[in-house]
Amino acid sequence: MSLIYKVNKFLDSLKYKFKLNELENKEYFKEIYFKILNNLSVLEDFKEEMDFYGFPNPFYPLKGLKGSEPFFRNRAQLKRLTYDRNSYALSAHRIALGHLTESIMLKNRKKYRGREALKYLNKDLRFYKNKEGVYRLEILEHLPLSGDYMVKLSSFTPEQRKDYRKILTLVDKERGGLSSVSVYMKYKSGRTKKNLSLKEYKDFVEDKMNIETFRLQKKKGGLIKDRHIRKILSISYAPFGIDAFIFDLAMFYLKKGKYERERYSGIFPTLSNEIPKNKLGKYEEIIVLKEKLEEELQRLGKFEKSLVVGSIAYYEITENMEETLKYFSIDEKKLKRKLEEFKNFGLLGTKNLQPRTQEFLKYLQR
Repeated sequence: MSLIYKVNKFLDSLKYKFKLNELENKEYFKEIYFKILNNLSVLEDFKEEMDFYGFPNPFYPLKGLKGSEPFFRNRAQLKRLTYDRNSYALSAHRIALGHLTESIMLKNRKKYRGREALKYLNKDLRFYKNKEGVYRLEILEHLPLSGDYMVKLSSFTPEQRKDYRKILTLVDKERGGLSSVSVYMKYKSGRTKKNLSLKEYKDFVEDKMNIETFRLQKKKGGLIKDRHIRKILSISYAPFGIDAFIFDLAMFYLKKGKYERERYSGIFPTLSNEIPKNKLGKYEEIIVLKEKLEEELQRLGKFEKSLVVGSIAYYEITENMEETLKYFSIDEKKLKRKLEEFKNFGLLGTKNLQPRTQEFLKYLQR
């Protein structure tokens, strides 16, 4: 049995029927979660095997063949299509696990949320919906888990296709910035390679060393780095609209701290660490304020949960208590108490503010 046949046969067998209301039931959640997790493991094994056999670049060995060898070219095309289909299915499974993980909370004397809760999933703990998580379980029904993303695309309405293109444009790859320079130079005998930062590069050239060649390395651009995940995210969010995607992305940045985002990208696998504030519309100002508050707290030697800081920033900009309580699942009394604490720290309001905070608030009022 060929690898192409094995992979496609397995992908054809991936049929899921989600009972969204039942996902609040611990046993049903475990059944779905472990089914997706196990299938993801198989997909990853297939990817590793296909990488070994050159499926990502199957046309390279055919460079010397003439046009009279269609069999080999068709075979190479089939390898590439199979590899891509497996990659799209793998991406869809990763996104599904992200939403499921974010949706759960386990509780005894202590509360365990998200990834931490998964460690205790087989323990006898009470199972709850995680109101602090960033997820949208309805998206599970729109993920092309078998890798056949074109089937989903073909069923879209004109409005959904428009939103699909908008989301794809938002997350798609941009030209990356310059990250380093590789310089090759003569030094005594032989050839030495040295990696330089951009700042070092100017000084290096000014030293008039005998440079043979240099190569520029560019950062990977784009909000989502993986091209397969970009497409699957765009497809799965299109039925909900671009506003839903931007909202979930903004909530992820507002609820998660920088350290957590660097370690775990949640429902947005391969998400860039840099916050694309200019792409977040009305949430840009809120996220800017949240970052500023976190910087000031760090300077003061104070620690506060990222979700709390995000809720304070949201309320300060929108002045909408109802939305703040709903989106951040925070108690009104607690929020008001934290607002008062931040004012006492000199971080909010107009009196006794730190100079940098005063300048920032003046900027926001322009």
